[in-house]
Amino acid sequence: MEQLRIVRMKTRVTLVVIVRDAYASGPPFDRSMEVRLAGYPRKPVGKMDGTYIFSDLEPGEYRLEIDSSYYFREIRDVSVGTENRIVHVPLLPLPSYPFEPNGTLVRAMIVQSSGAPLVRAFAAAVVSSEECVKGRLSDGADGEGSDVIAVTAPVGTIQPEDRLLLVGRGEDGRRDVVHIREVLEYQKRFRLRSGLSSAYERGSRLFPIFVSRTTERGELALAFPGIGVRSFRAELRIGNGPDETLAMRTIEVKEGGTVNLGTWMV
Repeated sequence: MEQLRIVRMKTRVTLVVIVRDAYASGPPFDRSMEVRLAGYPRKPVGKMDGTYIFSDLEPGEYRLEIDSSYYFREIRDVSVGTENRIVHVPLLPLPSYPFEPNGTLVRAMIVQSSGAPLVRAFAAAVVSSEECVKGRLSDGADGEGSDVIAVTAPVGTIQPEDRLLLVGRGEDGRRDVVHIREVLEYQKRFRLRSGLSSAYERGSRLFPIFVSRTTERGELALAFPGIGVRSFRAELRIGNGPDETLAMRTIEVKEGGTVNLGTWMV
């Protein structure tokens, strides 16, 4: 009798990590930075465009670690299934980053009421001036829970992991912070990391949000690249995470200058 032999092959997949300089909106210039998976012995294949490729991975949970002298350390938990995975990581510049001499910045020392530095706090600045609109919805969002938006005539590029403030038309005050998960159609349609809280009409505006963190000393340097407006208003929020606000203030920013807030107690 003929015997049938069944061979089970282990599934192996590839993880592609795409890192970009959040300030320069391109490949990071630090060629000595380290991109690794904790506990995984093999180094990735790195390319000049900021792509790092981990091949022959078994499906499972991994911890991605990125260390650099010029960017904040990034740690991401990545789940790898049976298909190849792409992860986008924007790198946030440290205060010691070599910003352009005419870069537009806000600097501050963020401290708690005790005087101790607020360590690794999350900072987000929403540019709220009308002339700084990043784009508008080309179609109305389907309604509450919709996780896809279509955008018309964006200024600059919208990339994965970008955050934008979506403001509805009229006086009803509808607004959502949208976090881009992936680009579905180049600069036209985008999938969000979470659904919208309500429906939005065509023409609803998208305002840029710029983010950074504080260092171990509580030092903050938040940059506004590519605004292209001589002066603008920004709403600066400080918290322990994106969904928490410990302090907020409105600032006036001039292109090519630095707003020094000194010591800010939150």
